[in-house]
Amino acid sequence: MPSRFITWLFATIFALLTGTHALAGDGLRMVTATGRAVINDQAAQHEAKNIALEDALYLAALRGGAKINGFSSVQADTSLDDHFVVRPSSEILDYRIINEVKDDLHYEVTVEAAVGKIAEPACHDRPVAHLTMFAPTMSMARSVPGWLSTMPSMMMVDLYRQLENTANLTLYNEAATVLDPVKIKRDARYDYNALVNGKASIRDGDFAFATNITLESFTTDFKVGQSQHLRAIVTTSLYAGSQLKPLGEVHDEIKLKLGERSPSLIISKLSTTKRDEVKAALLNGLQSHAKAIATATLCLPLKAEIKLENNKLRVALGMRQGIQVNRLAMVSGVGSKWSVLRVIDAGDGYSFLEPLSRQRKPADLNGKLATFLEMN
Repeated sequence: MPSRFITWLFATIFALLTGTHALAGDGLRMVTATGRAVINDQAAQHEAKNIALEDALYLAALRGGAKINGFSSVQADTSLDDHFVVRPSSEILDYRIINEVKDDLHYEVTVEAAVGKIAEPACHDRPVAHLTMFAPTMSMARSVPGWLSTMPSMMMVDLYRQLENTANLTLYNEAATVLDPVKIKRDARYDYNALVNGKASIRDGDFAFATNITLESFTTDFKVGQSQHLRAIVTTSLYAGSQLKPLGEVHDEIKLKLGERSPSLIISKLSTTKRDEVKAALLNGLQSHAKAIATATLCLPLKAEIKLENNKLRVALGMRQGIQVNRLAMVSGVGSKWSVLRVIDAGDGYSFLEPLSRQRKPADLNGKLATFLEMN
């Protein structure tokens, strides 16, 4: 009977712990745990506190996920013994003591810990991104048929429409303004045109882009004539933040066959692609381009430099970028491999952070780069 009870008990523990592990996932989560230790004498209070702290941290790590290894052995009297080893499957990245209680016999320590594993995801899946479209540049080779002269403008209108309909992406139209990083970063107080007509600006955490569309034609030879082809080259340059930091380019080429030149007028006529089909193919070819632009902005991690203001840690990202109170951020290389920070206040374009561990001094975090994490 006792062996059955022990087997049932370990099976229950296994179910609970594996269930916790399934809930934890592979990301970061906040947990609380309480450790307890016996005070043997008054001189051993500090030792009891350390033991209670170690116990609390072990329990916190278990709540982040556990692995259980077991084996059975047969004793000399043929009885069966079950052996289990329970160990955490996640690591504690940072913690703080939130409560201490002691009496004549026991010392209790309660901790709040960030447990899990830090892994750079393929996409950070921002809740919202702000993207501004600046004036496009368009060109068309002389060899391109004249009936395609309006296509670059139509393509830009369609690209804007596709981005505008992208979930979690807020789009702004500055198509009348040329994207000149030097002019945009210039102080508007000393720019007469900006004072009179207003000035387009990009906020920290937001993005901007400018697109170039070029239409050109080329031919390929075959036995009795030539095939005419159209190439549309679409290149979008992406920039980030108020300093318009270049993020790279999204480049696509759309190639279409326009028709054939042959001594036979019938063959030339039958091989000519209808104009509506050419226009539709050019617009359809923009879908992957629009998706790549959206992915480039929505998947980038939220990062910002920490600035110390009145002994508070401030970043120039806030609710505009989807940051809320209690959102977590990580800073590397400050007294340990990782330091965890929590958002304690957030506005439209700012957030205030505090270190999870009270041992972290705000001055040590000044100038560091904070990366905001997705919450599990």
